[in-house]
Amino acid sequence: MQTFKYYAVVTPDLEDDCYLVRFPDLKNVFTDGETLLEAVKHAEEVLEGMLEVMIDYNRQFNPPSPVSAFKIEEGESLIAIEVDVTPKGTDGDFKQELIDYIYADED
Repeated sequence: MQTFKYYAVVTPDLEDDCYLVRFPDLKNVFTDGETLLEAVKHAEEVLEGMLEVMIDYNRQFNPPSPVSAFKIEEGESLIAIEVDVTPKGTDGDFKQELIDYIYADED
């Protein structure tokens, strides 16, 4: 199991009366929810699922940026989403090279 923390940008959608969530560090990873709590829960689920698949298929993905790297617009919120990931197809074994690549800039 590996713990990952990414920042999500939450934007209220006044037209559809919901909250939109996107992960700026990860392409095509987004979700929504009718309430803020539901949007955050969905964000945890989508982040965990995406990371499981990427790791199962040994695909590289962007490492998490530091909070200082983000600029948010008026009305948006920045929320840290932390998930524990155990890839399904690997019996919990991580490809060490992938993990080293993801966290290379943190040293």
